Amino acid sequence: MMVLAPGANAAISSARSQWTLECGKSSAFGDYAAVAILPVDEKRRPTGDPALFQTSHGWMEWKGDQENVGCALNLAELPAGSDRVLIIVYTFSAVGPVSDLKTLRFQVDGQLDYSLDLRDNGESAIIIGEFYTRNQQWKFRALAEGSAYGLAAFGRRIGLEINDAHPKGRSSPSESGRSSATGTGFAVSNNHVLTCAHVIEDMQEIHISSFEGRYRVEPVVVDRRNDIALLRVLDCPPLKPVAFKEGFGCDLGDNVVALGFPLAGFAGGGVQVTQGGVSGLFGLHNDSSLLQFTAPIQPGSSGSPLFDSSGAVVGLVTSSLPDAQNMNFAVKAPLLLSFLGACRVEASKTSVGKTFTTAELAREAQASMWRVEARNF
Repeated sequence: MMVLAPGANAAISSARSQWTLECGKSSAFGDYAAVAILPVDEKRRPTGDPALFQTSHGWMEWKGDQENVGCALNLAELPAGSDRVLIIVYTFSAVGPVSDLKTLRFQVDGQLDYSLDLRDNGESAIIIGEFYTRNQQWKFRALAEGSAYGLAAFGRRIGLEINDAHPKGRSSPSESGRSSATGTGFAVSNNHVLTCAHVIEDMQEIHISSFEGRYRVEPVVVDRRNDIALLRVLDCPPLKPVAFKEGFGCDLGDNVVALGFPLAGFAGGGVQVTQGGVSGLFGLHNDSSLLQFTAPIQPGSSGSPLFDSSGAVVGLVTSSLPDAQNMNFAVKAPLLLSFLGACRVEASKTSVGKTFTTAELAREAQASMWRVEARNF
């Protein structure tokens, strides 16, 4: 049997395939967590309804039981336009992390074997693999791509509404959904802050805070597909906006600095600084809206600005790839500028000029940084 590592792929024998999935916590599937299969095209646009746990479709049939989930796939019968399916493990209503499942073991046709250790994973949903076609040959690729706020949030990003609640309406006390979330935001005008859409989505009350004070904010425009949200700050003195990089943004290998509020409540109340480099000019599956960088990030870093050495913003930190070494992603500055332009917010821009040390950059940018606090009543 061939053993796969994250990112590895292998051909499967035919379009008719069977797989099994075991987890390290007995009976977790169907109680706390479940599996979803999403048919999509090569750009991850949905092509049909998702197959949620124990709800079969014409192109697939669930097998097995809670302890050993199985599925028979007929990839030749996928909805029109499909050239791949994503296999996603998620917790119902994003009630907690997939780490409670401990481990996963995924086997395909008795020939491919892929194992994941989830014990340090804080995500509420994780894409563990995809079946895809290349040159009329079906293959399986092992993945470990997380979604911090669950299956429904991932679905909204690709334009698909998914109900990830327990099919029987069960939930633990106070776990019918997220009750709170924290992230990072940065000022882009005298009274506007930019952050990630997934930090504030489905939240009823949002504040920003720093050593400068605490203020209530309201969403102005939320772009769920690109994970961008513009917030208007209410009843506050003028904010200090950041400046964006003019031109094409950054180059491969450029040094970058991320400023944010990761692990709020554990790492202290001030801004945290990490350093790294631009390691890729595309996101997963050649997503040109994202760049890849190596500056370490943690939960709470979502919405952090990514600065180059001139002190200009080159990206908005949005996600990371679990079980990969500092494989992180940010929305590119040109897309952020287009978004702000459409929102009638005139962003400050800067050309290449003075080079700052990391300490100088952090001191200069700190007044523009805000912790985002969102909660439901």
